[in-house]
Amino acid sequence: MMQYEWLDKYLRELDSIERIQIKTKENINDFDGNELLVEAKGAVPRMQDFYFFDKGPIFINKHHRFADMPLHVHSFIEINYVYSGICRQMINGKEVLLKKGQVCLLDTDVPHSILALGSDDILVNIIMKKETFSTAFWSRFSNKGLVSDFLMNAISENQQHDRYILFHSQENENLQWIIKNMLYEFFAPQDHSTEMINAYLPIMFIELMRVYQLDKNFESKDRGKTTSIVDILHYIEENFRNCTLSSLANTFNFNANYLSNMLKEQTGKSFLELIQMQRMVHAASLLKNTNKSIDEIANHVGYESTSFFHRKFKEYFNRTPNRFRNNKN
Repeated sequence: MMQYEWLDKYLRELDSIERIQIKTKENINDFDGNELLVEAKGAVPRMQDFYFFDKGPIFINKHHRFADMPLHVHSFIEINYVYSGICRQMINGKEVLLKKGQVCLLDTDVPHSILALGSDDILVNIIMKKETFSTAFWSRFSNKGLVSDFLMNAISENQQHDRYILFHSQENENLQWIIKNMLYEFFAPQDHSTEMINAYLPIMFIELMRVYQLDKNFESKDRGKTTSIVDILHYIEENFRNCTLSSLANTFNFNANYLSNMLKEQTGKSFLELIQMQRMVHAASLLKNTNKSIDEIANHVGYESTSFFHRKFKEYFNRTPNRFRNNKN
């Protein structure tokens, strides 16, 4: 299509900064040279927000080639997309290689630098304020069940360790299409381009979560067979009333202890915590969307004692079932 041909030509052409960097091999900032501010002695320079968000909460930029980008941090979320070639970054002191079609999502305040890109190495930065990220992503997944909770917390769980996620998205053609359309709308703006970018953003995150769950596959006892953690969580969602750890392990052909450990490692929750969470989420849905009595709901989600259900529900939602139904704090 013509728009992709235009985009390819635009991204590969030398821009004004690259014409200098290809000769000097020294980094030149995009604006007035004061983008990187050292806030305290010995601190990693911080990229200043106000240069990027004067026209909206999302900013997209082609990373300039031929010079190293020095170590820095920032207070916004950054998504690196490798349009062509490769990109080598140092993130929290660790070298990370990004290949064509891959995406790397960086949390706020993560020290990182980017090694000089070659002529065929095209890296695009999509940056956004934390609240934009929250609106586009977290709100799409909250309170929908175990699977959505797992996907919603995938990034925050990872942040406790590396505070970035590398998505192996090079084979996901749909994601490539989404991102390229976003880039075209930003670099060749027309009527309603801002609205189009804002619409693509949550779709991009949902597609990234599809990639993420494939990255989280792990092997069962059957040699060569893989099972997605998401498949297991789906099963718990559907069978939480009578699912036991033993029955779950038999269904997916795992050793029960191994499965228990894997669930804890991958979700941060024990099997019983996952069961209780799904009971609570389902009970909340019934309270909001049906006229069933609280006794009926308690029984429906697997509690024989209504008083025990009341106690567990209040622990989980910090409200009694009645106050939750009436939307009271």
